[in-house]
Order: sequence, then structure tokens, then C-alpha cells
Amino acid sequence: MTPLFVIVGLTLASIVVVLLTGLLLFTYLQARKLLRPVRTSMKITPADVGLSMSEVRIPGQRGTLAGWHLPTRNGSTLICCHGINDNSGQWLPQIARLHGRYGYGALLFDFAGHGQSDGTQVTYGIRERHDVTAAIEYLRQRGDVDMDQLAILGNSLGAITAVLAAAEHPDLHAVVIESGFADLYHDIAKLFTRYTGLPSFPFAQLVIFWGQRIAGVRLSEIRPVQVIGKLAPRPVLIISDLRDALADEPYDGEHLYQAAGEPKELWQVADAGHVNAFGVEPDAWIERVGGFLNTHLATSVEESGSRPS
Repeated sequence: MTPLFVIVGLTLASIVVVLLTGLLLFTYLQARKLLRPVRTSMKITPADVGLSMSEVRIPGQRGTLAGWHLPTRNGSTLICCHGINDNSGQWLPQIARLHGRYGYGALLFDFAGHGQSDGTQVTYGIRERHDVTAAIEYLRQRGDVDMDQLAILGNSLGAITAVLAAAEHPDLHAVVIESGFADLYHDIAKLFTRYTGLPSFPFAQLVIFWGQRIAGVRLSEIRPVQVIGKLAPRPVLIISDLRDALADEPYDGEHLYQAAGEPKELWQVADAGHVNAFGVEPDAWIERVGGFLNTHLATSVEESGSRPS
């Protein structure tokens, strides 16, 4: 007869194995979900906001990127980077206003795995910065773009990417980010607890562990707060949406601002959710972003007085 303590020991060991297997499977599936973007179609078109833009196709490291190009009237071009599970259409209303009032040109494109671009994976800025490299090279090869008058604007995923890309590309002479993450490791831990009610340790750490192995990148090193200081003396505008349910605000915005070099600006929008400052304060957004770009980028701002809706 098997001693009782052996039976109890084997039972406990079996329970531990089952729980550990369940933990690993659960966090593995969460990591796969985290890396798989959801494609969404454009809700509006350039024509809907009164813009005449050319469809473009940009060769990139992860396949062809789909985008739209708008010629400049004031000599400056804005590269616009959207958020996760979105597409270039996220930027159309803002660009319509900036173009109509000040004459800014723009290149809007879908990150790989989003919109109409090739690809199947999101890597939270690590490979997305190569998409920005492809966008810069596309503008350079056009021959009609002043490469000394480029700025990059980014929302959420695009904000992370904008900081990482600007650190590598001196061609980007001004940076505007909204709902950016200061430290992806910190924010994933916060989000995991916020949406599951489970403690961040060991769950968030295991999600990142699996994510790094699935994507083949080091997600734990996505820390814009450690990079943004390298952009100086190029100007940075940080928009912090204080009702953000994804970014950890005001922590992220304030830490990015503290780490950034001069010149820099921080605009905290009290009633805005994630990437929604323009949605709640459109006129203030145009004044703030337009004024920042006019001061630090454009050489010949032409204010038409028109304000497309």
C-alpha cells in the first residue's frame, strides 16, 4: 500500500503542474494577442475632409506600406503615425485643418499589419521605426520634398515609434506625440492589472517573456523615456490625455517631459481619453500643434484663415 504522504505529495505536485501549465498557456495566448493587430478600414477618406491626396505605395522591410501624400504649401511635410489597430485615416481631420490654415503637407501611412499595408504583426515601435525609415526614403526619392522641413507626429503606438525613429533620423526636425508610453514594461504591467484584476507579477512578466520570443524582439527595451532626451535640441511637444485608459497618465506624459531636452512642451488635456485631445478640443489642438510647428519647423507659414471641418 502506498503511504498517504506519497499520495498527497503526488497530488500536490500534479496540481502545481496543472496550474503552472495553465499559467504558461494563458500568458502565451495573451502575448500572441498583444502582437496581433486588428485591421480596420478607413472611416473617412481625404475627400470627406476636403483634401486632394495621392495614394502611394511605399516599399518597406515588412512588405509594402499603403499611404497618402499631400503636397505642402508652406514648405514643411508632416509624417503621421497612427495608433495600434487603427490606420492612416486617424490623422485626416487634423491634417485637413493644419493644411487648410497653415499649408502643411503630409505623408499618412498604415503601419505594417494595419490598414492596407502588408504584414501581420505589431512590435510596439521596434520594427515600426523601420516603417518610418521607409516613409522618409519615399519622401527623399520624390524629389519635391524639402528634407530639412520634416516633422513626425505620432499617436499611441505611433508616439512610441516617433520617439524611437527620431532618435535614429536627424531628418525629423520636430516631434509631436500624444498618448505615448514612457516605458512599455511599466504600462503593460499597469494595463494587465487594470483589465484582468490579476497582479502584474508574474503575469505581465510572462506575457513580455513570450512576446519577445514570438516576435523575436526585446519588448522589455521599449522605453521611450530613456530615448527622448537624445532628440534635443530638436523640439518635442507631448500631449497627455488625462482620462487615458491605456497610457498611464499623468505618469507617462510627465516622465517623458522630464526626460526630454529643451525645447519641449507638455500639454495636459483634462477631459480627453486615449488619443482624443483633438476630439474634445479641436480648435485648441490646432492652435497648440500648429503654433508649435510654426515656431520650430515651418519657414514660411501661410495662414489662409480657412478652417475645414
